[in-house]
Amino acid sequence: MEKSTCPICGSTLQSGIAICGECGNELKEVNEKEKDSPQEERRGRKNVYAILSIFLVMVGGVALLMFTGVLPNPIKGGSTAAIVNGVKITTEEVDQKFEVYNKMSGQGGKMDTSSPAGKAAMAELRMQILNSLIQEKVLVTEAGREKITVSQQEIADRIAGIKKGLNLSDKDFEGFLKNHGMSPANFEKRMEKDALITKLIAKGTQEKGLTKDAWLSELNARAKVEVLTK
Repeated sequence: MEKSTCPICGSTLQSGIAICGECGNELKEVNEKEKDSPQEERRGRKNVYAILSIFLVMVGGVALLMFTGVLPNPIKGGSTAAIVNGVKITTEEVDQKFEVYNKMSGQGGKMDTSSPAGKAAMAELRMQILNSLIQEKVLVTEAGREKITVSQQEIADRIAGIKKGLNLSDKDFEGFLKNHGMSPANFEKRMEKDALITKLIAKGTQEKGLTKDAWLSELNARAKVEVLTK
């Protein structure tokens, strides 16, 4: 099978993959737009894709590729959006990720919600965000059950890889986090979750001898998920 490398993190990719499993970069979109774009514009777009992946649970990329695809109606209220293995996902978490995506991807920084089509798009996006949060929570809590841990060195290595992928110095990276409302501690937590998920997937495919799909199906089947809506 033909392989290539991700333009953001340099990870090896298999043919036909639209999202990098290491950094969450949307490969198809990058490839289509790069053909007629100047080098500096391409670099800017790549940075945007990397930023989106970070804030949409998408630096490890794993959670993005594992949506369950089955959820009730969009969230319309209540303080708790879902409970996964006894751990809550609040509507505030969904709102925060929605606002970040809206500001960074919508025209003029805002999604059009005045038309029926705009409202439907907003509801669909919120659903996808909740989907990714649920799947991430399933994987992180199941990693705990499997007694998987991540060292500080592993977290540091992941952060170094992102800096390299974005071609940012330490100072520029600090500014990058500050401009997007993230502290170094919060970003390290993000990296820890991604590393836990990566190790969990590896444990099923390498140690247990299962395919990724079979392992994910087992993890999702044994997880207790309750989606709360009004």
